[in-house]
Amino acid sequence: MRRIVVLALGVLLALASAVPLASAQVGQGAKASGKASELAADWWQWALAEPVATNPLVGDYTDGPQCDGRPVSDVPGKKWFLAGSFDGSAVERTCTMPVGTQLFFPVFNAIYIVEPGETVAFARQQVNEFINSVLADPDLSMVVTVDGKEVKSKRIVRAESPVFRVSLPDENVFGAPADLYQNKRSVADGLWAALPPLSKGEHTIHVEVSAPNVGFSQDATYHLTVVNGKRVP
Repeated sequence: MRRIVVLALGVLLALASAVPLASAQVGQGAKASGKASELAADWWQWALAEPVATNPLVGDYTDGPQCDGRPVSDVPGKKWFLAGSFDGSAVERTCTMPVGTQLFFPVFNAIYIVEPGETVAFARQQVNEFINSVLADPDLSMVVTVDGKEVKSKRIVRAESPVFRVSLPDENVFGAPADLYQNKRSVADGLWAALPPLSKGEHTIHVEVSAPNVGFSQDATYHLTVVNGKRVP
């Protein structure tokens, strides 16, 4: 199995937000804080933990278990993850989430699961080079909107994870033997959206990315209902 998994909001390999964010603006922006880098690792562990039937990267859904965006490590319940399509197809989801919860999701990103005989430095080089190639695409366009309004560029950060561990379940999204991918060292890099809590009520988040010279595109829409209470469907 190829270890580099390129995602735009969660899309495998050939993938890919209405005023575009300039690629130069993003590429020259500051790297994310340590907290964002740790969240990037948390997001991958969350996204890869579920089998296909309940995985948040797979298909359209409405208030199913895939909507549970709580990071495993987020004890206070103040963060919420979103994901996109595993196969690069346009997706539309309807989910309920608690009020007072910050949103964190990838615009595009990459992971490398380190195999025996490989070094972390090599793995990090692979993800860095891919993200750099997307940012360097002269035809790169990205739009990330909340309720039709563009997300400010300061909310889009590049975050390179520390080394973290992933374990794949049976019937995982890669179709890989789960016993071969347990507690595997991994690294990730990418552009992430870090948004403050949404007000109570109905909201729509849309992410659209195109890097044609890298063969990369994505289109993901979330219809979110923000409600009181820690428990949601």
